[in-house]
Amino acid sequence: MPVLRVRKGKNEGEAFAVFSRKLPTVIGRGEDNEISLDDNRSSRRHAQVLLAWGNWLLKDLGSSNGTLLNGEKVDKARLADQDTVQVGNTLMTFEEHEEFPTPRREIYGSQLLETAREESGLFVYNAYQSALDRPVRVDLFASGQLPSGELLETVKSAVDSASNLKHDLIEGVITSDFSDSSKSYLVQRSHGGVPLGDQLEDLLADEPLETRLQLVSQLLAITLEKCRAAPGICGPLGLDQLYLHPAADGRKSLSAAALELPTLLSTRNGSLCHLPAYTNYLPPEFCGEEAGEPALPEKSMAYSAAAVSYFLLTATPVMGEGDAREILRKHQELKPAPASLINPDIPEELSELLSQMLEKEPAERPSTAELIEPVIVAIENNQDVVEIKGDFREEATPADVKPAEKAAPSPGAPPPLAAKSSPIPAITRPRLESNPGPGLATLPLWAILWGGLFFGSWKASHLLFKIFMP
Repeated sequence: MPVLRVRKGKNEGEAFAVFSRKLPTVIGRGEDNEISLDDNRSSRRHAQVLLAWGNWLLKDLGSSNGTLLNGEKVDKARLADQDTVQVGNTLMTFEEHEEFPTPRREIYGSQLLETAREESGLFVYNAYQSALDRPVRVDLFASGQLPSGELLETVKSAVDSASNLKHDLIEGVITSDFSDSSKSYLVQRSHGGVPLGDQLEDLLADEPLETRLQLVSQLLAITLEKCRAAPGICGPLGLDQLYLHPAADGRKSLSAAALELPTLLSTRNGSLCHLPAYTNYLPPEFCGEEAGEPALPEKSMAYSAAAVSYFLLTATPVMGEGDAREILRKHQELKPAPASLINPDIPEELSELLSQMLEKEPAERPSTAELIEPVIVAIENNQDVVEIKGDFREEATPADVKPAEKAAPSPGAPPPLAAKSSPIPAITRPRLESNPGPGLATLPLWAILWGGLFFGSWKASHLLFKIFMP
């Protein structure tokens, strides 16, 4: 999470959050700025920092004394990690991945432990409820960032919908209260898992396809449940919204937040296309600079769920590599290759479903039970087949051989051979393929005799008759 940390000036030692939203973070001596400095040489609105297409930009706002980036005066420039920014007499360092200090306070009986991330003017904290002995997640509006008017009513409506959502794989809402800025938070249960984004690299490197298929099955179930039960809270997914944790049976399990306030706000204020965490999974309708809230949010969720699933199965982002602007353009224009073309072991019916969910036109994407559930069932059935194959043994050892039940001989059948002391070896496929066919020893006796009559001398034939027909 980016911060500007003051190294020199009257605010020395303070760290100010830089918000990842469409509106810029303004720096100056004005009290209504996000970064308000005690500096007489700073203009009231001196400079601003803005996240655009995955890049941080610094822009001077026509200040009297100018803005310095790494000691050089700039009007507009790209801002990188550990760059220095000077506004008036205040020198600050831009720390792109610094953890913002966690407030020392309790929210609804939950002690805030660490700052997970910031999005669109909201902080996401990992917290702990001691009374119920369980981890929780808290989404908290930053000071002065609580929305108002129609947007606030939209937030309240979405929270009400999420509070009624019941599903084993979806974390539920515990409480919410947006009546004033001091209670502008959302608390949700947590399974104690780790965000999928933090484990994705190890997951792709170490886990077999069967494990990743199982996670995709759970992701499709989460998508289906949200779209079916509360379409109003559906929206694009990012890896930070999905949590990976061990299940009771030893497998890996996937869960999702019932509602994420950061994503909800980002879809409505136009910030989503600028956030790097969503770039690889963003539906085309969100990729434009002026993109707004979609008419069919469940279709947007279907697209992003398919994009996450595609990455999990193929280890390749659905739109490949490139900078944020290029990838967003590909989402709008490029049709990805079928997943089964990259990895032939991916079930064809799943690959086809993902291709349909990645359609550019929202109305063409499947998001209903009758189209998604059969594929989920097929994946689960395939898991059972794989487990059975894993227990298969090509050849039985003597200890494994069991006596066969005696069957009544058919009429005219030869008497059964006497049992030998050693077990009959199993015939494997290589032996069957290498069998040279019938030899001379297997020819009937009459064939040998007549061969002697036609191809041998009379005496040789006579001798054969004496030997075999005394």
